Amino acid sequence: MRPMPALEFPRSHVVLLQELGARLLDSRKVGSDLETLARDLLVGFFDGCMRAGLDRVLALLAEAHPPLDVTDRFALADHPVWLPALVAQLGTIDLDGGGPRSAKPRQLAERVVAALGLTLSDEVVPAIALDDGVRTAVVAALASVVDVDLAVPKIRETIVAAARARCEARYLPALERIAAQLDERGLRVVKQPKLPLDAVQAVQRVLFDARNAVVEQVARAAIDRARDVIAAADADAAARIDAPITLRLTPRDVAIVRACDARVAKLPEAIAASLLDSLTELARLAWRAPTRTARPYAASQTFAVGELIDHPKFGRGTVTSCLAQRIDVEFPDGNHTLVHVRATK
Repeated sequence: MRPMPALEFPRSHVVLLQELGARLLDSRKVGSDLETLARDLLVGFFDGCMRAGLDRVLALLAEAHPPLDVTDRFALADHPVWLPALVAQLGTIDLDGGGPRSAKPRQLAERVVAALGLTLSDEVVPAIALDDGVRTAVVAALASVVDVDLAVPKIRETIVAAARARCEARYLPALERIAAQLDERGLRVVKQPKLPLDAVQAVQRVLFDARNAVVEQVARAAIDRARDVIAAADADAAARIDAPITLRLTPRDVAIVRACDARVAKLPEAIAASLLDSLTELARLAWRAPTRTARPYAASQTFAVGELIDHPKFGRGTVTSCLAQRIDVEFPDGNHTLVHVRATK
């Protein structure tokens, strides 16, 4: 029998487990049972793995103790091995006393790691550095799609059309009545019409799926344009967007999931920012700060605060203040006062 590969979990993601623990502790009543907390932690762990592209961790957990459906977010919480293991680990913490409350989230994260048998590891995939100008172009590429497709009233019309295509014929009249009460973005019912409960619930499910489908379609198209911009600068960086992060999930997949999350406002700027942050993090991109041009120093020139100058004796420095015909400049060897021509108003 071949040995099981180590269940490696990125050390940098432990903070996400701590944040999860903090949220659960804030909503937990004193004396609540440990099994409920364990279930919530395992569901949160599953969600965290999917949002970070760590599906390999889930696959290895399934291999270690089958059965485990890695497509079911509640699979870990109902697992006959992992759930009791975490409950036992939580039993070693005095959650309702015994030490500062601020230490509890860290302790919860440690117990999750221990119960699942995870080995903390440091990420070894190097980042690819791209000029900040590429980042600017990527932002513009994302905006060229989301600003159009998620604009009012197009987003509302698209969501309603997508909902009609998904709705059972018997619930179409209810859909039309509810759609007439949607806000301008199609995201919220302004006034709920009087309808049978089953019809309301069916339409709500259809609208939820339609909204996610619209956001996914827009996000996919926006990522295509962003990838083309990145490819023009660095083919390897662009290839990472559709390459698996740890197993099957790619930066594109996870970026779309994050954009569909209810916590992300379905506004063009919010979706574009979410996509940019996700691609940057998951594809391991690093944006170089824009290159600043230094002006040669001359007493006959006029300089402004923040300007970079080259001095024949002191080297390169930054202007920190201007007063009349004098400027203070911070050089590697310290601050120097120089003369210049006062700016005319």
